[in-house]
Amino acid sequence: MNNIKKYNSDDMSKLPDLFKELQDIRYGRAKPKHMESPNELRDKIKYRKIKYTNKKFNAIGAIIGILFVILFFSSINSNYIFATTEKQKVAIGQFEENENSINIMETISTNISDVTVKEILTKEIEIPYETKYIETDLLPKDEQNLIQAGQLGFVDRTSILTYENDELIDETIIGEVVKSDAVEEIIEVGTSEFLFNNKVHIGDTMYIIEETPIYESLEDNMEIGNVYQYIDVKILSEKDGWANIEIDDIKGYVDSSKLTSELVTPGIAEKSRIKRIMIEVNPDMNVNTPSGLTKDDFVKVLSGNSSDKNHIFEQNAEVFYEIEQEYNVNGLFLAAIGIHESNWGTSNIASQKKNLFGYGSYDSSAYSSSYEFESYEYGIRLLAKVLSKYYLNEPGTPIFDNETAVGSYYNGPTIAGVNIRYASDTNWSTRVYNIMASLYAKL
Repeated sequence: MNNIKKYNSDDMSKLPDLFKELQDIRYGRAKPKHMESPNELRDKIKYRKIKYTNKKFNAIGAIIGILFVILFFSSINSNYIFATTEKQKVAIGQFEENENSINIMETISTNISDVTVKEILTKEIEIPYETKYIETDLLPKDEQNLIQAGQLGFVDRTSILTYENDELIDETIIGEVVKSDAVEEIIEVGTSEFLFNNKVHIGDTMYIIEETPIYESLEDNMEIGNVYQYIDVKILSEKDGWANIEIDDIKGYVDSSKLTSELVTPGIAEKSRIKRIMIEVNPDMNVNTPSGLTKDDFVKVLSGNSSDKNHIFEQNAEVFYEIEQEYNVNGLFLAAIGIHESNWGTSNIASQKKNLFGYGSYDSSAYSSSYEFESYEYGIRLLAKVLSKYYLNEPGTPIFDNETAVGSYYNGPTIAGVNIRYASDTNWSTRVYNIMASLYAKL
């Protein structure tokens, strides 16, 4: 019968115990065992299932892990996954090939060999300086003048350095201490077209091209006077077509276009020198000072004169220069006296006694009373001493050889002053001056 439960031999052996349990419950000798509710039974079954499943999954996980390792290393050493035929190997290998495959052993070796080291280092670092440019019209255009030299500053910088296999890979600054600040460099840059075109600088000598008025200031237009042509001046500044100049301790303003330089106008410096000399040449000029001529100038003005037939003055040109330096007597004044008294060295006293000045002569016995010298130079030197000591300087004036002037015949340091006691001819000073002026004119 299908609805009757069948029992095996083991089940049958347990029936007496079951009946005994039922009788004990019936007569109160035992309590029935706790019957689990459906929910409790379901939870219990679920717990047992989960516990069994976990054990099952742990075993399966271990198996899968072992298979994964085998599969991973197999993929490294071959280009195919498990297959049964050579044809399948090729196909699967081509499909599974990885162009960016990782070499595990190389990666592990590299990581093991890398050595990272950190250190703290303090080192001195330069601080660069800045350069400042200042425009000025006191310099030629584009010319530069260093006003203040720049200086580097220095700072102690502390950093953490990171090295990997002895190679610096990072530097982190953690502190800085300034030891000295950088000093700014200052440079002036010229803007003056005037100075640039004339090739000069402030304070240099320039020259007047033509006579021009000089003004005390540009505001009131007050004229001080005129500056002669070729005269040298010192340039102080220039702006808007007007130059501030200094000439013989006088300062003023002149038209910039009236100025030039030696580099722009070669030879003008020499013209200026001569102009300076000639300005002082006049009948009332002092002759107790040197003439201002150079040795070459003396040679120039005393040479090539047709009246000097015996070439006496030409041959003694340097003597006149040297004597004026020694005795502070104008050498051309001495030469002019000799030319006047000896008629360019052609008189008997000059040619026979080497006395160019008729020194010692009296009108009544000019030749016999005149001195005779061993050389023309001796006579020139003697007259220079006499004029300096007795005619041209006030008594007590220091002169040559630590001597002082006696001034016995002093009437002023001019040609006219000498004339009073030196010559009886009242026109003597005029004639001598005219000869001097003619010599100066040969410069």
